[in-house]
Amino acid sequence: MSSSTRRPQPKKSWDEAMKGFDFPGGYIPVDHKAESAKSSSKPSSVKNLFKPVAPANVRLTPAKPKPEKTRQTQAKMAATSTRKPLRYLATRSLLLACGLATLGNLPVYSMINTSKDGQVINLTDPLLDNNSPAQVIKDLNLPAVAVESFSGYAMDVLPDATQGNWSMRTIGADDSLATILGGLELTKTSQKLLEDSAIKQALNHLKTDSRLFTQVVDGSLQQLIYAKSKDETYIVSVTDDGYVGKWDTTALESRNAKIAFSVKHSIQRDGKSAGLSTSLIRQISQIFQKDVDFKKGVKVGDKVGVIFEDFVYQGESIYTDKVLAAEYTTSKQTYQRIRFTLAEGRTDYFRPDGDTELKRPAFDRKPLTDGRLSSGFGMRNHPVFFLRKNHAGTDFAAPRGTPIHATADGTVKVMERQGGYGNLVELRHDGNITTRYGHMSAFNEDFKPGSAVKRGEIIGYVGSTGTSTGNHVHYEFRVNGEPQNPMAVEIPQVGIMSADEMQAFKNRASAMVQELADLRKLATQPLQSMPSG
Repeated sequence: MSSSTRRPQPKKSWDEAMKGFDFPGGYIPVDHKAESAKSSSKPSSVKNLFKPVAPANVRLTPAKPKPEKTRQTQAKMAATSTRKPLRYLATRSLLLACGLATLGNLPVYSMINTSKDGQVINLTDPLLDNNSPAQVIKDLNLPAVAVESFSGYAMDVLPDATQGNWSMRTIGADDSLATILGGLELTKTSQKLLEDSAIKQALNHLKTDSRLFTQVVDGSLQQLIYAKSKDETYIVSVTDDGYVGKWDTTALESRNAKIAFSVKHSIQRDGKSAGLSTSLIRQISQIFQKDVDFKKGVKVGDKVGVIFEDFVYQGESIYTDKVLAAEYTTSKQTYQRIRFTLAEGRTDYFRPDGDTELKRPAFDRKPLTDGRLSSGFGMRNHPVFFLRKNHAGTDFAAPRGTPIHATADGTVKVMERQGGYGNLVELRHDGNITTRYGHMSAFNEDFKPGSAVKRGEIIGYVGSTGTSTGNHVHYEFRVNGEPQNPMAVEIPQVGIMSADEMQAFKNRASAMVQELADLRKLATQPLQSMPSG
């Protein structure tokens, strides 16, 4: 046989062909005959699907065996097969936990033992009566409206009390909401307020001497507080839908506040720095105008103490009113004044140091608030008769219609037209004293002969009736019928207070003087202020 002729090679089995190849985990010979016999009687098992199959037309190159690596791979497979049971247990446990959690949300019928005979009752039993200890359902009394704040309103209803400007008006006998708001140029606001029936009922009749506070922001009314009494306050606030109102007993607080300071520059500048309003500074100047020259007499180091009425709303001071007591101390002297209202209704500031200070002249020197002394008492050349005659009174020139006031308490003796006096009013006073008021243009028709007149009341109006050359009032002061010079005569003194008023004033003054003394110590520092009860 030629060397070029190739002899046929004996066929090798698959197992023999696979020997020497490196398979992961090693190669496992398969008994094909046995498998063939099995496949003829039974379907192929799943295991046969994983037998390695040699790809067609692929030549396999034998590799050298690596016994060490094979042993390592077998060890890893053994460890992997050991971990499989643990992973299985973990996943199954997780599924079981989820299932139990789901079942926990399902309603479960529970039972309890009652205190009566150990009876077992289902909590979900629909036949339970209201007396059953297993009844667990209760009706809750929930509010139907928003929770209210300390002032009686929902927190978002009340506007900010620190915005805009607050003003206060003491209600007079003829005042109404319309007239008060009209004076503030808020006429349209009053119409809107009264559209609410509840607000209209509360504010339709305002009590005399009560107080009405208004807060105006950018020309619009934000809040209105009607302080009917100390414990009755009606508060109106603006909302998106209009105005709402409600009675309250604690929203507005009235307190006595105290401020003391030392003068470094001026009363105005240092007072404002200390916290005093312009109104309070003006009141202090008026109270001590007879004691201190506030234009030239104020010196650095002078001390001022003041106790005043302060109104607090929503925790903020919204309005400071009248001075209740005040003190001015210089290097040489201390001046004190206490506010007190007499039974007759007149309010003034009195010195607390002695009964003599609680007296006043019984007569004013002139019957006009404003007017020019045009002719004095005594001999003069008469402007009409051109004769030298005695002038029995004093003349005060003023525009026609200027009010003429009674200079003291008395009784109307004459109210008529009388010769050269023209329209004349004559008043009778204690101590056999009479006063005359001549040349009036008109009388006050509220009075007639026999009427009682109080000091300061209007009895007529300036004119030029009778023997007169111009508008003026002729005023006479007579004692036992004899004319006296009204500008020079000794004016009798009268007690300002009754015995009961005197005692009430002394009690009030004693407390105020002690507080002023405490303030004087604080005034050694530039700025001091504190509230009082």
